[in-house]
Amino acid sequence: MSGQTFENDEMKEIINDFLVETTELIENVIRDIVAIEESPDEELINGIFRAVHTIKGTSSFLGFTRLSNLAHKSEDLLGMVRKGEIRMNKDIGDALLEAADLMRVMVEKIKDSGTDEEEIEHVVKGLESLIKKEKEEKKPLGEILVEEKVITREELEVVLEKQKEGENKRLGEIVVEEKLITESQLNTVLNKQKSYKEDQTVRIDVKKLDELMNLVGELVLGKNRLTMVNTLAKRGTDNGVLENLEEVSNYIEVITNDLQLAIMKARLVPMSKVFNKIPRMVRDLSKEFGKEITLKISGEETELDRSLIESLHDPLVHIIRNSVDHGIETPEERRRSGKDEKGTLSISAYNEGNNVIIEVFDDGKGINVQAVKEKVKEKGLMSESDLNALSDKEAMNLIFIPGLSTAKKVTKVSGRGVGMDVVRSNIEKMNGQVYIDSESGKWTKLTIKLPLTLAIMRALIVKVEDDIFAIPLNNVIELVKLKKGMTKTVDKNEVFVLRDSIIPVLDMPRVFFSGNGNTGVKEEGDIGEGYLVICRISDKTIGVKVKSVIGQEEVVIKPLGEFMGNVNGIGGATIRGDGKVILILDIPAMISSKGIQHFHRKGVQVVRE
Repeated sequence: MSGQTFENDEMKEIINDFLVETTELIENVIRDIVAIEESPDEELINGIFRAVHTIKGTSSFLGFTRLSNLAHKSEDLLGMVRKGEIRMNKDIGDALLEAADLMRVMVEKIKDSGTDEEEIEHVVKGLESLIKKEKEEKKPLGEILVEEKVITREELEVVLEKQKEGENKRLGEIVVEEKLITESQLNTVLNKQKSYKEDQTVRIDVKKLDELMNLVGELVLGKNRLTMVNTLAKRGTDNGVLENLEEVSNYIEVITNDLQLAIMKARLVPMSKVFNKIPRMVRDLSKEFGKEITLKISGEETELDRSLIESLHDPLVHIIRNSVDHGIETPEERRRSGKDEKGTLSISAYNEGNNVIIEVFDDGKGINVQAVKEKVKEKGLMSESDLNALSDKEAMNLIFIPGLSTAKKVTKVSGRGVGMDVVRSNIEKMNGQVYIDSESGKWTKLTIKLPLTLAIMRALIVKVEDDIFAIPLNNVIELVKLKKGMTKTVDKNEVFVLRDSIIPVLDMPRVFFSGNGNTGVKEEGDIGEGYLVICRISDKTIGVKVKSVIGQEEVVIKPLGEFMGNVNGIGGATIRGDGKVILILDIPAMISSKGIQHFHRKGVQVVRE
């Protein structure tokens, strides 16, 4: 059996390092193979070759001979590409990607069972037959240069004449002498070979980072308590103690903030962790559906918390699959519409304050609003009068309704009625929001807004009856001071009119205290003094009714624990400066569980979700 099981701790550590490094190398190989298919680049080819060579060597050293053999055969084919003996094409790309996929499977098997025992013969034979075929059909370098229109045939004849004269000069020197390219262009090519730079990163166990983050959280809580003691001490008379206490408090606050920022940065990973997998996916989907797509990716260096990166993968993949399957048309359809035969899919990420914005844009056929309405009507999800009251923007967001699909046929990629609602719920679980915009026949853009991290966040501290809660500030867009009679009742639902927008109201006392006997909850419409916290979650805007607003605080999110389990509407808990535990509200979950309705200005129609 190839490979072995290692018992001693030192060898286990070596194997773990090998698995982490090899997984990373394979992901890079897959990304770069897709890239050089579109635009051959000598530096990328050299990088792929080095990565596969490393996998071959380390796996052989550790006794994983099957993995080593597969990497070796891939290296042979890559060597021919690297030397310029053959040109990169789709067949070579397919073979190398198949080999890389199998390597990834074998690495996972080593991780689970300590062995790389896996059937590789069919892939190895494919690589060998391709090498043999390419060796038989390979063209002279001169012919390739002419075919690629780098030089003309007349120029090629001059360069070969030079070689016949026996001059001991390299091809680059001859091409420069003949002024086919400039010396600076040649130097640029040569410098690219020398400029390979290893990633300046250090691998850290995620458990250690989580432990550090928990410690920082405790330190933040300590800082909050010390700040409160400082406030109380100011009421005393011992100015010397007060001065020292204030100095220490300020010092701890500075150190805590610096440490918190450093640990948060340590947890951040670049978006390339997710984006690197997209070119391969788009390549395979384009091939499957017979579509031609230009993929544009930007903002790979934008950073996001590691836990959010992992949770983002599935919803982002679904969005991209929908763009390729439903959005971008086939070359024939695009030609009939007067578009370029090749569609464009753009994915970008950038920072906006303490949030990360991810945009997915395609220049496909967009969203047919009427078709969406017809499907909603067909499924009996809304009445015709309510549908007619919707604006196009509001109607687009109906695609997030569970079970709704406008696909004319079911494919293995999409059209099963499971999708966009799951995308939105997954994004909202990350305390994020998702928006959609489109122009029928022209384009569609999905925008995802996520916080940088979920471990520590700013929250609005509010009072509901005699209890205190925290609302994530990421959801809050406005505060409104309420007075009696400012809210209205429409179809037995409380609403608030804000600048010509009708906003449904979430009555916190009724949500948390109804049915508990003497709760002090007033009759419907009689709210007395209070505040309305206007929150926006994706396409929804609601008002959360509270008794009073205490202020903003930085809170450390603590899970409720196994004993409490998941409580719908509660996202966790935190400890305030006075040592009291308060609950953090999960606004999206509360909206979902309480059946909040949307209202529209036209005729004050009601839309149930």
